[in-house]
Amino acid sequence: MKEWLARWRRVGPILERIEREELRNYDFAANRDEIESLLEIGVQHAQPRDGSGLVELQRRLRELFE
Repeated sequence: MKEWLARWRRVGPILERIEREELRNYDFAANRDEIESLLEIGVQHAQPRDGSGLVELQRRLRELFE
């Protein structure tokens, strides 16, 4: 687990830089139809939430590390 965490500490910032660059260079106008389709899928399948999901995440992490 320690090795895995160390790897993500090294690789995480690199992946974040790649993601930012790809988003900066993405042609949203050229892909408008695809973007609208994906957003529509989200609207069609959306379900109301009682919270942000943070409590659920904390519960799952506690179970994982106990």
